[in-house]
Amino acid sequence: MSHTRDIAWTPDHAAVSAAVRPDGRSPGDPLSVLIEHLRAHPRVEAAVLLSAGPAGERMEPATGWFGSPLLREALEAALHGSSDRGSPSLAAASLERELALFLPAIEAWESAPLLKSQIDERMDPARASEAWDALRRTSVITCPVRPAGRPIGVLIVASADPARALRRTDVETVKALADLAALATERADLLSREAARAREELLLKRAAESTAGSLEIRDVETQAVEHSLRLVDADHAALTRMGERSSRLATAASTGVALPVGAGLDAATLAEVARSQRTVRLEHAPYTVHVPVQVGRRLFGVLSVLRTGGRAFDSREAELIEGLARIAAAAMANALEFDRARRVAQALTRGFVPVSPLQVPGFETGFLYEPAGKQPAGGDLFGFWRLPGGEVAVLVGDVAGKGLPTAALSAMARFFIEARTWDSNDPAETLVKASTMLSSRLPEDAFVTASFGFLDAEGCLRYANAGHLRPLVLRADGELTEAGGAGLPLGVSSSPEYENYELELGPGDLLLGFTDGLVEARRDGELLGDERLGRIVRAAAERAGDVQELVGLVHRDVREWADGLSDDVVLLGARRRATSEKDVSSLTPSTAS
Repeated sequence: MSHTRDIAWTPDHAAVSAAVRPDGRSPGDPLSVLIEHLRAHPRVEAAVLLSAGPAGERMEPATGWFGSPLLREALEAALHGSSDRGSPSLAAASLERELALFLPAIEAWESAPLLKSQIDERMDPARASEAWDALRRTSVITCPVRPAGRPIGVLIVASADPARALRRTDVETVKALADLAALATERADLLSREAARAREELLLKRAAESTAGSLEIRDVETQAVEHSLRLVDADHAALTRMGERSSRLATAASTGVALPVGAGLDAATLAEVARSQRTVRLEHAPYTVHVPVQVGRRLFGVLSVLRTGGRAFDSREAELIEGLARIAAAAMANALEFDRARRVAQALTRGFVPVSPLQVPGFETGFLYEPAGKQPAGGDLFGFWRLPGGEVAVLVGDVAGKGLPTAALSAMARFFIEARTWDSNDPAETLVKASTMLSSRLPEDAFVTASFGFLDAEGCLRYANAGHLRPLVLRADGELTEAGGAGLPLGVSSSPEYENYELELGPGDLLLGFTDGLVEARRDGELLGDERLGRIVRAAAERAGDVQELVGLVHRDVREWADGLSDDVVLLGARRRATSEKDVSSLTPSTAS
């Protein structure tokens, strides 16, 4: 019987140590170092470490060295086998005694006859006789390796040369080396477990970051199955979800190798996991862990992780999948809540938030709207709409706050302003009427700012300002100014007063309205400010091919400068086409009627 799979030999069959374990123990491992120390001992011709199986029922070579092939063959019967008391195994004898065992010659061992019979059964008669003749005079010391009191194996040292036989005094040396190996192994195992825990924590942290990094439910589902594969080194993962309007489970995301025919996810098992909300582990191939994805008693689905071969998932791996399922459930709850809020926000703002800029005769237009953070909607209000007299209304404004409540106020303010334009062709009068309506409807701490005007095809903008940031005017010749005007925010007073202004836009002149989320962007506590924003607008105008691209460049450059934006942002631009004949500009105030 050969064990060359476990112990390698040099070409000349000289002494060698290169034993390997299934767990990948390397030559620099403490046990391998132990064998190297014994190999240097003048009276040692063989040194072998046998490791115990998971339940101690089987002894297998962990690492070893033999002085000759014959000694290896001769010792093989004594070194291998079970740890049962009836087995003629030196390892079993040592473990049974829980002490070091010294045999001046194996033939003096009480189990020697059984050992000889075992050799006779394994080898042909001539080789068996030669092996036993070498083995019976061999001196042996065996010693259990017991870190933390638990046997992990047996160290066996032998010498086949009677002239260099092991002595009783060598027992203490072997025991000391075994104890050192036990301590080193214990420490190495501890470090290995700590490294495994650190890896698991890192993988779970990355899973949490990536799943929480998206508020799109499909992205969260995909991240969950992909991270589960890496977490436990599995072959396939799938997430089955409950239907929105039914209790049926359907696959929402999957990844990994294709499953063998007939090895798909069992619907009955998935249904049982969903019903009981308990983890199910299958111990037959394909090995599977089914884990409920839930927050409290709220069930989102079932996460299933499979191995098509190899080994079953252990309890620790099941716990890791359960941890990942909890992370996924929290992210899914957030994503679904965000989606609900987004639908509400879309309902609130439907008809007010344009899909694309209104085509204004004689002008290029562009707009950009981005709510703060990951909010589904914000408090900024804006728009272009055509008026009965042929002019186009232009609005940029802001309601203090974020989120759905503010979005609702923004929709209400936008509606009131637009509604008043149907019975008034005066911007200031429109804001007065809208403010009066809002003053009795806004919460006490809420207010609305607005820059609002009427733009005609000849480039004349009649406008009024209710406490909003003044729009920028970038002339065709590069001059940058502000559209003047000021006034109280809407809703602050029940009888406000606003002034009308006029602004003439010549060919190539750009009007750019924006909200404070842009100009109040910060980096290291420093505000972007009007001057820096002006430089960014000029640079964007030089690079952009049209106004829509221009507003996108301005937004991108500000966001990059601040490394992200924390408030709602609106950019609304209108540039008079160069084909227009009129090229005059003025700014004159007049009083609203």
